[in-house]
Amino acid sequence: MTCPHVVLLLATSVAVSLGGCAQTTYTGMNEKEPATPMLERRVAFQMNQAFFHSPPRCAAVVSKSAKVPPAIRRAVEESVERHLATKFQRAIGGTPARRIAARIAVDLSHTEDRRVFARQTKCGSIVEVQLDAVEDDYMVLWTNRAVGISLRLIRASDGKLLWQARHKAGRGDGGLPFSPLSLPVSIARAARVRNDPEIFHSIADDAVRRMMRTLPDTRREHAVH
Repeated sequence: MTCPHVVLLLATSVAVSLGGCAQTTYTGMNEKEPATPMLERRVAFQMNQAFFHSPPRCAAVVSKSAKVPPAIRRAVEESVERHLATKFQRAIGGTPARRIAARIAVDLSHTEDRRVFARQTKCGSIVEVQLDAVEDDYMVLWTNRAVGISLRLIRASDGKLLWQARHKAGRGDGGLPFSPLSLPVSIARAARVRNDPEIFHSIADDAVRRMMRTLPDTRREHAVH
């Protein structure tokens, strides 16, 4: 292991040991971001006024990430669907949306086809899911797994951007052994994260949950009407 890798391992080990101090901060999507402190989780978002002029009742999930493992894509889509259900009256998940699109012969990457989909399903908005980064690093003594996600809420009728957010979440474990006794402990902790089949589901849910905090809940507003 090279010297830079050792330094990185030591730094990340300290960060994990202080993980309880980590905070999530929210910034504007177009703001220039300073260097992110080690213990800070940053969510960038933008809310457009068009959202409030006609708040969405329903949103369908459309994934734009083709070059990622299918299991990770499904994990992210399922998390987005779950959290959308706490914001809007209806949410159509990625898999159901693809099935409906295939049945009515439309391509959800095309604006006009999205209008057809919206009319057929009475679901007027699309949430585009983009996986910006998938990290899966294993160095025996340290494991790092992370997902960077961008979400864009778009009105199907005119392609208007209503809301967007971007965030990267991750998990790591292991450590730099300072004695022969700590060596197997570090290896075991790194292996635990490496071998957890549900870790990306948990990471994706963390990322989506933090981003969705910036999206208003419109269910009560529509219920009043």
